[in-house]
Amino acid sequence: KALRQQCEEGLVDVELLRGNTHKTLSQLNTIESNYEIDSLAASRINAKRSQVYAQQEDYSNAYEALQNSINTIPKNQKLEEKDYEAIGKAKEDILECKDINTDKKIDVTTNFNISTESNRKKIEVPDELTIQENLQIASLYEDKKDFAKAEHFIKISKDVIDKNTAAASVAEVYKKSADINRKRGEIDAALADLEKYTFAKEESIRDLEAELKKQIEIVQGQQQIDLVKKDFDLEEKENELLKSQLQTQRVIIGLLGLLLLASLVFFYFLNKSAKAKRKANQLLLVKSLRTQMNPHFIFNALNSVNNFISKNDEKAANKFLSDFSRLMRKVLDYSQRDFISFEEEIELNELYLKLEHFRFRDKFEYHFKKNTESSLYDLEVPPMLIQPFIENAVWHGLRYKEGKGQLNVSIDEVGSELLVKIEDNGIGRKKSKELKTSSQKKYKSTGLENVSKRVALINEIYQKNYKIEVSDVDGGAEETGTVVLIWIPK
Repeated sequence: KALRQQCEEGLVDVELLRGNTHKTLSQLNTIESNYEIDSLAASRINAKRSQVYAQQEDYSNAYEALQNSINTIPKNQKLEEKDYEAIGKAKEDILECKDINTDKKIDVTTNFNISTESNRKKIEVPDELTIQENLQIASLYEDKKDFAKAEHFIKISKDVIDKNTAAASVAEVYKKSADINRKRGEIDAALADLEKYTFAKEESIRDLEAELKKQIEIVQGQQQIDLVKKDFDLEEKENELLKSQLQTQRVIIGLLGLLLLASLVFFYFLNKSAKAKRKANQLLLVKSLRTQMNPHFIFNALNSVNNFISKNDEKAANKFLSDFSRLMRKVLDYSQRDFISFEEEIELNELYLKLEHFRFRDKFEYHFKKNTESSLYDLEVPPMLIQPFIENAVWHGLRYKEGKGQLNVSIDEVGSELLVKIEDNGIGRKKSKELKTSSQKKYKSTGLENVSKRVALINEIYQKNYKIEVSDVDGGAEETGTVVLIWIPK
């Protein structure tokens, strides 16, 4: 009788797939009338009835039937996948309705969540189900850009993770958490989640490899059984044996070919995934380095404002602040972009150099020459690429020079590259290092260090060939200037 009941439920699934809703409801009523239904069977039947109503777009009855399905799940009993599979399908059918919006989807997934805290106290809900249901809710809140609530449901998923949780599920949780933290601007938390995701993903791959090895052993074991059987029938079926051996060889070659193909596909996607994760980490680092440039730059610029104020030079301070505000708007705008046009980069540096000369006009003169024939608006470069070197020339080379110095910035086209040359006749790198205090020696130039790291990462990620060369103008003199060459590919 139990077997007949299972067959009847199987017929219900067939009619559901065919879309025969009236026949499906009739079949469900027949099962309830002819068989003794336990709690699990009642839960399955109500879930399938919910699927029927969803196909009929009768959402009120679909919700009610789904709620009845969840309510009839037996208490204090450990659920298996087949016990809640029908509930999951019913929820999916409701969520796929064409008129349902994101808020309604959230309402459905929240209200019909088997793994709520109250349900987990009454039912032994599998960890995998808890994780998947809460990740589904988190994704819906992510679509709604409500990242705080999305993080709440991700935390529920994290809380149920233990040593028995499947590595693939763990990886899915931390990948979603990394995405949410990245969108919230929590870069450190995103990087930490990415590390955990990588570790779990690698463990998941190892599990897949172990399962693949197990399947190979099963295939090999089956081959041994076939060989024993062939030996047993050898005397009576010599002619048939030859045919059987040829057929078996074809099967083996086919299986090995499929296994080889599957292995190649598997390792291809594994390598692709590893490269994608590495690039994502590098892009996060580039963005982090770019954002570090802003406070460093603003700090140095505010020192200049402070200098005018300390001298009670209100007119100079006001003029400086006016130009400074224009510069800040450019810096803050450009810092949000990975690349800006070369013309925008030049405008920023001309304005910056104007401000520095306004402050140190008794220390140096400057020339800014652009020896290019064509417009360079189509050429894109990383923002704040040139400014740290101009700043270094002024603050560490020309500021300490006795007498008035000279700073020359020139831009030339050299073949398929642009050459930006920054040359000063300041005190030179060696003398500048000697003049530093003990505390200054412990400090490494944030601007120069960051731009070097950014250039190296951008060259690797975008397959560019930016080059930076720094040298002394005259290595034999006591006070020698410094020249910086920046090669920019066009």
